[in-house]
Amino acid sequence: MNENYINENNIDSEHRIESVINDCKVTIYFSKNRNLQVERNVLENLLYTFENRMKSQIGC
Repeated sequence: MNENYINENNIDSEHRIESVINDCKVTIYFSKNRNLQVERNVLENLLYTFENRMKSQIGC
């Protein structure tokens, strides 16, 4: 991602999550403009995924 794109789209280049999934490096960047609806949706999805993983591990 180049510097112009980061500045034009108000991306917080220092606030990111990086992971490797099946030999692919994935980077998620966050916007400097907070969007509460998006934040809530992401957190709900993370919680849902976490709950499903826990249920499968304990057999519920």
